[in-house]
Amino acid sequence: MFKKIRKALLVSMVLAASTGAIQLAQAQTYPSKPIKLIVPFAPGGATDSVGRTVAEYLGTRLGEPIVVENRGGAGGTIGSAAAARSAPDGYTLLLGTAETFGIAENMFKDLPFDAGRDFTPVALATRIPSVFAVNPTVQANDMKGFIALAKGKSGKYNIGSPGIGTNIQLIGELLKSRFQLDLIHVPYKGGGQAMADLLAGQIQIMPSALSVAAPHIKAGKLRALAVTGPNRSPLLPQVPTMAEAGIPDFVVGGWFGVLAPAGTPQPVLDRLEKEMIAIGKMPDFKEKMLNLGGEGDVIAGKEFAAFITHETKRWKDIVQAAGIAEAK
Repeated sequence: MFKKIRKALLVSMVLAASTGAIQLAQAQTYPSKPIKLIVPFAPGGATDSVGRTVAEYLGTRLGEPIVVENRGGAGGTIGSAAAARSAPDGYTLLLGTAETFGIAENMFKDLPFDAGRDFTPVALATRIPSVFAVNPTVQANDMKGFIALAKGKSGKYNIGSPGIGTNIQLIGELLKSRFQLDLIHVPYKGGGQAMADLLAGQIQIMPSALSVAAPHIKAGKLRALAVTGPNRSPLLPQVPTMAEAGIPDFVVGGWFGVLAPAGTPQPVLDRLEKEMIAIGKMPDFKEKMLNLGGEGDVIAGKEFAAFITHETKRWKDIVQAAGIAEAK
């Protein structure tokens, strides 16, 4: 019996040593071919812009090109499911968002992936708050003015979003539930369509990503009411935060980070984390994120994992308060 146990221990030690050797070899040679970054939303929006910027800088640091593959649909869950099914070798990565890691699991049943089980967090790239913007035909110059205008006017104002399950929808739902506003939610198939209708006056208000709305606000085609970040945005320094607008505890927005399929070798993860941290310190990368409305530092590994856990709880509270989750 003891001989069998001893033999089993020896086999385990050999296997562990072999695994360690393989992982070391992977780390030393990784990457040796192009990498794919799945962006789970359509081209043209803030998610796509962040993804392409991360791909450019991370690819340069790694010495291999990173090809962006847009796989939109179902609030980001289609692309995320595809990434979850990919080989855990570091050659397929996912640009995770608030929608795919926090909102979807709290809103929808029967998701085709498990956010906690199927992925390993690599690094948070940036956070992008939104700005509540209205069509100029709306007779309100600030957030309190809009709330007073919409209060008690059932169905008069439409609020748009890029789709069901997006952080933009949830920010709007939070406003509705906080002040009992009967705004009609109009979901679109992307941020571009929603913005076009906001400009045309088909919808009257939307909490848009800063980089998308800022040019129209500066051109006078939209009116900004407040930003949802903790501080004023350098893109729109004249626009108050929700707290400054008299609405405390309303700091929400989108976030974007790199994740790998579960089971990706630790040395590969270590390399990716190292390069993402280095990118986060580069002034030109910071400037590009700032131009997209991004804020905050790059955080990696366990710190990023803790961030996701915290944000998931926040979105769960918002979904429950708005009463919009599917039956589990």
